[in-house]
Amino acid sequence: MILNIKRVNNKRILFIGALLLLMFFSVVIGTKHSQAALKVKYNGKSSKYYGKQVKSYLDGKTIKADGTKGLVLNKTLMVSYKDVFKKSCKAKTSYNSKTGKIVIKDNGVTVKLKVGSKNASINGKKTKLKQAPIKVKYVKKKKTKILVPAKYVAKALGYKYTYNKNDARLDLTSPFVLIYNKKYNIYKSYFGGLVYDNTTIDISKMPIFKLNGSVMMPAKYIFSDIMGIGYSYDEGNGNITLSNDFFKVTLNINNNIAKITDLSTESTSELALSTKPLIVKRKDSGYTDIMVPASAIVQAMGYYYKWDSSLKICNIHTETYFDWKQKDVVYDNALYSNALTGVKTAYDITNNTIVLSVTFANNIEQSSFAITEDDINNMLYIDIPGCVNLLADKNYTMSGQNIDVISSDQSSTGARITLTLHNPISQYHSVSGNTLNIYITEGWKTDYGLRIKKPDYVTFEQFSLDDRYYENKFIISVPGNLTEFFAANPIVNKSANISSYNVEFVNNMTNIVVNTKKLQGCKLVNLGNIIGVIVDEPHNVYENIVVLDPGHGGKDPGAQNKGVNESDLNFTILYEYGKEFFNSPESPVKAYWTRVNDTYITLDDRAKFASKIGADMFVSLHMNSATNTSAKGTEVYYSTSNNSANAFGLTSNKLASNCLSKITPAISTEVRGVKSANYYVIRYNSVPAVLIELGFISNSSDFKILTNANSQKNAAKAIYEAVAASFAGR
Repeated sequence: MILNIKRVNNKRILFIGALLLLMFFSVVIGTKHSQAALKVKYNGKSSKYYGKQVKSYLDGKTIKADGTKGLVLNKTLMVSYKDVFKKSCKAKTSYNSKTGKIVIKDNGVTVKLKVGSKNASINGKKTKLKQAPIKVKYVKKKKTKILVPAKYVAKALGYKYTYNKNDARLDLTSPFVLIYNKKYNIYKSYFGGLVYDNTTIDISKMPIFKLNGSVMMPAKYIFSDIMGIGYSYDEGNGNITLSNDFFKVTLNINNNIAKITDLSTESTSELALSTKPLIVKRKDSGYTDIMVPASAIVQAMGYYYKWDSSLKICNIHTETYFDWKQKDVVYDNALYSNALTGVKTAYDITNNTIVLSVTFANNIEQSSFAITEDDINNMLYIDIPGCVNLLADKNYTMSGQNIDVISSDQSSTGARITLTLHNPISQYHSVSGNTLNIYITEGWKTDYGLRIKKPDYVTFEQFSLDDRYYENKFIISVPGNLTEFFAANPIVNKSANISSYNVEFVNNMTNIVVNTKKLQGCKLVNLGNIIGVIVDEPHNVYENIVVLDPGHGGKDPGAQNKGVNESDLNFTILYEYGKEFFNSPESPVKAYWTRVNDTYITLDDRAKFASKIGADMFVSLHMNSATNTSAKGTEVYYSTSNNSANAFGLTSNKLASNCLSKITPAISTEVRGVKSANYYVIRYNSVPAVLIELGFISNSSDFKILTNANSQKNAAKAIYEAVAASFAGR
């Protein structure tokens, strides 16, 4: 019986084994052919293509390609030059079927390629391609396409290039191109725009940009269309004329001298401009305007002007809205005890208040007038009994302000000034001699994520910001207990990306804890009695962004020696000491770290983090190790596969050189040089990226340096200085 049982089991085992083997081969074969083979023909041969078939999009819209898709050859995404760049991007192209030469022209850039050749050029500058352009026949579709390297051509023409491998999707974003001086200029810098009279203005029609060190603004669009200033342009003589109630400015597109006329005195003076007016055209819309130097012209017209270089925002504010005067002050003393002789409304840029100055023929006392607020109808009345109104002007409309209309009237009992308000206001007043000054708070009507009212006794400098982006939150702190103040003056939330906020008092600090729906950039802005908080995508908030990557972490300790983990050294230097420099008020750089504790982060997540936040560069820190313990020194790696210049001309190679030149003298390590390698985090990155091998943990002399607190701090400072220097040429 036992023998029979064994024989049966052996047969069963053989059957099951055969079945499993069959299933294994089925899985293998099925895996290989899980994606249907694409029959193609190129280089004179027919073959089956199993790689990614990539769909292309321009500005979010599908690029039509006769049912064909891009192919990945030699790890290079190849697309039809005709479908993508000619038909969709509207570039001028030519193809010589005999020679195989391809020419693609757009935005002042000429790209030359050749089928079957890795030699290419951009505006005559020769380069080498990883994959040559190729002629491919899509057998099933019966279509033949000339495929070119998508990234190479797109970036050369100024397009933003994003390739999602998981979705097999290529996204191209059209560049913003301005045409002036008969040249195409690809506008790559982010610009914040314009704040006029405390209101953020949409200037997408034509941006403000810098030229030869001058901030240039479109004259007709901003001065005429937005600010309501008189504007004219004579094409015959090239004269541009701007005028308001107080000044007239005349410019000419052929010289840098402006003539300023003070309309109250009819006197004229000349002003030398840093840059001549410039005729600029947008390539996409065709909109054309004349750009003029903002600072000189705005101030010549009698406005406040300030350029915020960090936010790239031009702030313009009216200095004097109107100035009513009455020269004849003769009146019947028997009927009236005083006379209203002037009303001037100006703006106090320091305190963000509108100042209404009312002047009289004689001195006034606090008992001479009455100010009444009608909150229901949003009206403010200033009554002066026994006073005659001698003003010639009676009404003024203040477009876009908290005050809609100011008017003066005469009643049977005296003079009255009426303010029709757009919103409820906060006001206070003072009396000096024959002048009554009324100060009206002017709130900022803008797109700040939060608006926080500030107590009078607290300065802007006392507010601090702790950006905890890794938790999708930030904390605004101020000394003292302000919980009751904020309960009485609620914080205004205007951002759709703020999920919640709460005010708490901890350790003698009032904390405003703000939670965001996703990682957001944040910045505090001083608006006088209001603090504005910008909440937006990081690249829209900060000009210079770097991702700092402390290598290894968590379950991956990296190299080890004498109980010291490489991951801990990387973290101590780049985060613990590094944040002291990168987060300082003087730092021109916003830093994001891939990890802020001893956590394991995948290489793919580290590399993708730069793209996620719109960073400009990526720096990864590591420690070297070798079986030969005599090996020592510092070396910095970059990838030749990721060495294209970014928007301000920085390459990975250049960044590596900057890091090496700062680090080695700072910590006295041996110079091992700049080297190329295909480490994942630098090869598969969207920005210039380097990997620093600070020293050999396996070498005794390097180990002493790497574990010394002073050397660690010096290394962190050197990395900070290298990054800051790399942004300096932006």
